[in-house]
Amino acid sequence: MDSNIIRLKEGKNKIGSWGNLVQSRLEAALKYSGNQVLDAGCSTGAYVSYLCEHGYDAYGFDLLPDEKWCGKYESRFVIGDICNIPFNNNSFDTILAFEVLEHVENIDLALKELYRVARKNIIISVPNCSQPKIFQKSGMAFHHWVDRTHKQVFTELILRNKLHQSGFCIDVVKYINQIYPESLFLYRLYFPMRIACSIGELVSRIPTKKKWYMTILLVASKNKDGGIR
Repeated sequence: MDSNIIRLKEGKNKIGSWGNLVQSRLEAALKYSGNQVLDAGCSTGAYVSYLCEHGYDAYGFDLLPDEKWCGKYESRFVIGDICNIPFNNNSFDTILAFEVLEHVENIDLALKELYRVARKNIIISVPNCSQPKIFQKSGMAFHHWVDRTHKQVFTELILRNKLHQSGFCIDVVKYINQIYPESLFLYRLYFPMRIACSIGELVSRIPTKKKWYMTILLVASKNKDGGIR
């Protein structure tokens, strides 16, 4: 991993981080990517710019251009659809697709395109839809359940099956973006939001505490010899 990796504020790992660098995803990109990287659904292009600054040959595309696609790396961004990626077969060692697949109507076609364009592997993250029963009993839902732009529902098993059907082999599965239900409890007791959130994060560090995560991060390879780690 790049020893000069930037350290991001904890808040960047949570809701509202769309288009920004997120620590856990950035670390995965640096650890598991080959030299040539494509960011599918790149939004502001933050990962593309960072990777280029750190010696990678990175490009990105999205359905709509972003105002930040300018300056030094402007030529590395194009308009494109993940179901019709505007690059040739095996063009990139690695394709990133962070918080993209849940917005796609035809997930099988999107994965087929990722397989076509990737030479080595893909690194993806999607909302974790395995909601604990206690949340259902409490009348609460994760953020992605109420996001009307989401077209797909993923659990780890659903995602594994979809990727295997598309020809990928799962190499790494991680759960990221921990949630802090204690913060909600404290806020209900009229603690200021900032204090409630800080205490919730501190409580989450107790080793024996049950933990829940909002997001599944997965690395999948076109190499059939890969395996779960």
